[in-house]
Amino acid sequence: MTKKRHLFITVIVTVIITVIVYNFLVIKFAGKLLVNDPIMAAKQIIIDDYVDKLTDEQIQKLNDVAIGAMVDELGDPYSRYMSASALEEYKEDIEEDYIGVGMEVVFEAGSNAITVLSPYDGSPAQKAGILPGDKITEVDGLAVTDSSYDQIIAHIRGKGAQEGTKINFKVMREGSDEELFLVAIRERVDIQTVRFEKMDDTGYIRIAEFKNRTEEEFRVAVETLKDMEVTSLVIDLRNNPGGYAHTVISMCDILLPEGVIAYLEDNNGKRQYFRSDADEVGLPMAILINGGTASASELLAGSVQAYGLGIVVGEQSFGKAVGQTPYQLSADTALYLTNARYFTPKGECIDKKGITPDVKVTLSDEKLAKLGLLSKEEDDQLLAALEALNK
Repeated sequence: MTKKRHLFITVIVTVIITVIVYNFLVIKFAGKLLVNDPIMAAKQIIIDDYVDKLTDEQIQKLNDVAIGAMVDELGDPYSRYMSASALEEYKEDIEEDYIGVGMEVVFEAGSNAITVLSPYDGSPAQKAGILPGDKITEVDGLAVTDSSYDQIIAHIRGKGAQEGTKINFKVMREGSDEELFLVAIRERVDIQTVRFEKMDDTGYIRIAEFKNRTEEEFRVAVETLKDMEVTSLVIDLRNNPGGYAHTVISMCDILLPEGVIAYLEDNNGKRQYFRSDADEVGLPMAILINGGTASASELLAGSVQAYGLGIVVGEQSFGKAVGQTPYQLSADTALYLTNARYFTPKGECIDKKGITPDVKVTLSDEKLAKLGLLSKEEDDQLLAALEALNK
């Protein structure tokens, strides 16, 4: 019995050691000892045994292509690998001003098109006639592909972009089979994120995007309008592509009573709640949205709608309710990855669905191209919001 027990224990120990060695030490292949990771193994074989010696630049390109392919396989238009050049563009993109055409875009691998979330108010893109939802298939003769996307973005607004120079876009628009050829003139884009005015007894606040300075600009707008004794607010989020989560959360806190503003949920079901305090704006609200209302702007509109504190007017919003975080991979590369979904206070996730307005009013393409420049009398959606507040 003792010998059998010893034999049994010996077998178990041998199996454990074998598993440990296999999983943590090596794979034997072509006379080489390789770590148990096929990607690293393939890379090392190429570096060691390819017929021509690889340069440092070629080895970096191997990394770029491999990581980029993994991210592309996710099929997520918001996640992307940022090579050295792409990371530099990202850093420029989050700056408050730059030379370019002024529009927010997304790119989905394999689509061969850049989708416009929205052009900024008064931007060269808006002046050229580019609309939310337009799909850009070519820029200055260069077709949009997976491999050319970074190059195209750098061309539009990279270091070499010169103020006053032309840029040609080939565009496909929903509802039409004809290609459009639009020309924009690069300008210095300095986004005015908040503007406001009094319209009779209603305060009107237009929010173009959520940047670092937007919260303070919004707070000043609300306080100024309340000092002017307005009795209601219209908050215009049309063509607002989103921005910083911390900014929109702080702005929601200004508007909402004590409670949940929204929450994030990761792939393990872990939730992060964002809450407002007891102070609130205390005025009836109307929120203007359209197909260019995305991400952080949908969070604000959805939270106000969920609390029943405002009526939402306009058209179905874009439907982006996921958040991204940049992960530094090296000194000059990073992974920009979708890592959470956000939910309204009622537990609704509007990703790929959008927010449905309480009052649906459409604008013509002609008026949409002039959004932000329309007078009150020309703006059918604004008129509908003011009418709803005065009922």
